[in-house]
Amino acid sequence: MKDAELYEQDFFLWTRETAAALRARRFADLDIDHIAEEIEDMGARHQRELDSRVTQILEHLLKLRLAKGLILEYNQAGWQASVFRQRREIAKILRYSPSLRRLATLDLIRECYKEAAAAVAIEYKVEPPADCPFSEEDILSAAT
Repeated sequence: MKDAELYEQDFFLWTRETAAALRARRFADLDIDHIAEEIEDMGARHQRELDSRVTQILEHLLKLRLAKGLILEYNQAGWQASVFRQRREIAKILRYSPSLRRLATLDLIRECYKEAAAAVAIEYKVEPPADCPFSEEDILSAAT
């Protein structure tokens, strides 16, 4: 079976055979296009993880802010712990992939805030602020 076919039919086996070919320096046997695609996808996974963790922080910061003025199911300690854990995980991501730090900007925060605000609106039937009320420091303070 050719490497490209193996990639489509049995990804796990393709990874094992590709790693073996790399270690044996059998470069002519390598499926270069799929290797490049997988390497790019590994980097994209870190970016998606960063996005997800920023969104989670924003959701819980928003819940903490809204809970003070509304009668909501109030889980302050749980939300604070979640923010702490997400910041810690973001710090790890940025330590292993420091170039992602340039993506953790106000543009990313605005995009993630839209998702977080929509989730909070659905869960608590409230209207969160249209614009993100949190600074980059509020979100990433322990991650930088």
